[in-house]
Amino acid sequence: MQRIFLVSTFITLLLLGWTALDDITTGNEPSLIGEYSTVIVSLPIFALIGYHLLRKIKP
Repeated sequence: MQRIFLVSTFITLLLLGWTALDDITTGNEPSLIGEYSTVIVSLPIFALIGYHLLRKIKP
């Protein structure tokens, strides 16, 4: 159950990060603070989830 939650959180953050990066590269907004903050906040969360998932795989 916990692994399903981590994987679904990872996928959700990946989609949010992908859309934020798309807005950064192709958007015409005058301020991209929301997009940059989404990417910056999601990076440590990606690292924690990846570490937790990889720790479970190793015997």
